[in-house]
Amino acid sequence: MMKILIVDDHALVRRGLHYVVKEGFPDAEVTEAESAAAALEHIHNGKEIDLALVDVRMPDLDGLELLRALKTDRPDMPVVMLSTYDNAPYVKRALADGASGYLLKDATPEDLSQAINVALSGSGNVLSPRVIQNLFEEHESAGRDQNGRRGEFNLTQREHDILELLAEGQANREIAGRLYLSEKTVKAHLAAIFRKLGVTNRTQAAMMAVQMGVGPIPGALVHE
Repeated sequence: MMKILIVDDHALVRRGLHYVVKEGFPDAEVTEAESAAAALEHIHNGKEIDLALVDVRMPDLDGLELLRALKTDRPDMPVVMLSTYDNAPYVKRALADGASGYLLKDATPEDLSQAINVALSGSGNVLSPRVIQNLFEEHESAGRDQNGRRGEFNLTQREHDILELLAEGQANREIAGRLYLSEKTVKAHLAAIFRKLGVTNRTQAAMMAVQMGVGPIPGALVHE
């Protein structure tokens, strides 16, 4: 039985999420935590949790700090962040700290179900469209110099090819197959690409690819 933890300091929000989760996953066991402290107590008491849905802003401990604590204790447990805040710094920090998704609270039940399924499968990150747009706009701004010109990142042709496929949503295995490389080689190239672009994950790299004119604006799902 799938076990899901909902962490939000607003009782009505918790109950609403509880209802939506049970609608999408009738066999799931859903536990509610009214604070970050209560969530950590569940974890420290050894309660088995398959996935956590965490509010970004809570009074006792910031949801992003809770994310870091949860990933420290249980690095393999997917955590999907839920928020009314769509500003890029929050999103970038959440993704850098290991969040499996970042959904705004105006997301549909279908969006939430998709995020849960993707997070549990480990196949990528699900982001709300407005979140993606804000990330894109920030990278678009950051990628220009003081005269408004796009920056150059000195990517090799191979790195450019890999970045283009990443921007199309291709997974490492698919990129390796398309370019006749090993997955290990693709990962090594991606590490170099991230370093040159000044990003920490695939989602940010995809945004930079769009800014550089390498690929289309990615959809809500960014594959690992």
